[in-house]
Amino acid sequence: MTGRRFRRIGLVACILVLLAVSTVGLASCGSSSTAKKSTGNTTSKLPPGVTTSSEGVASTATSSSTTTSGSSATTSSSSTAATDTTGSSATTSTTSNTPSATADLAGTRYTIVHATRPDTNKSVISSSGREVPGDYLEVELTIFNTGAAGLVDLSQYSFRLLSPGIAADTYADYYGTTGTYGAYVAEHEISASLLSYSDLQPVAYKVKVGENVTKVFVFFDLNPLTNAKNAGVTKDNTSLIIYKSSGTDSGTQVSIPLAGYPD
Repeated sequence: MTGRRFRRIGLVACILVLLAVSTVGLASCGSSSTAKKSTGNTTSKLPPGVTTSSEGVASTATSSSTTTSGSSATTSSSSTAATDTTGSSATTSTTSNTPSATADLAGTRYTIVHATRPDTNKSVISSSGREVPGDYLEVELTIFNTGAAGLVDLSQYSFRLLSPGIAADTYADYYGTTGTYGAYVAEHEISASLLSYSDLQPVAYKVKVGENVTKVFVFFDLNPLTNAKNAGVTKDNTSLIIYKSSGTDSGTQVSIPLAGYPD
């Protein structure tokens, strides 16, 4: 009996040893598998909070940023083009300050050299004359005989100013019958004398073929009743009219706009 008991105990001990060895082997296999999985996760590891879909969005944002940069470069080019256009415009404006407008009438060519708007009559009075403040228009001319009509008699021409701001019927109240600086022609039209800068006297001589007369001008009072500026008269709405008042081609006229001339 005692021998059988020892055999049973030995059998149980062997079974327990086999079970222990099996358990250790299974644990060892599990550890190996876990290590392999851990190694696999390390190759595709992402920052905390970032998923595979988030990574794709980040890539798209980078592409958009590149496109925006390209748009900015295009805007810069447009800005440069605008600067060039502005420079060109400034050059045109400078040129238009001296238009030298010209018109031909009955064999005579008239060119406006200057058209200024002084606030006193100082340029048409002698040293003993009375200086009067006001609103005036001074137009300097050159007159050239083109030869189309032989001699030109300047006494046959009338020099007039037309503007919707002129009240022609008010000139007689101040100047009476003297129309040196303005006389009635029509509702918005007055005439004045052609004067010489050398002596401030009316010009009424003859011009030879090919002769060019310079330093002559007309002087208009734009507001004969007050010394205030006539707001209704501007360079843009005013024209100088040369009218053939007698002789061959009488009744004909030409109009030269004053727009573009600086004050």
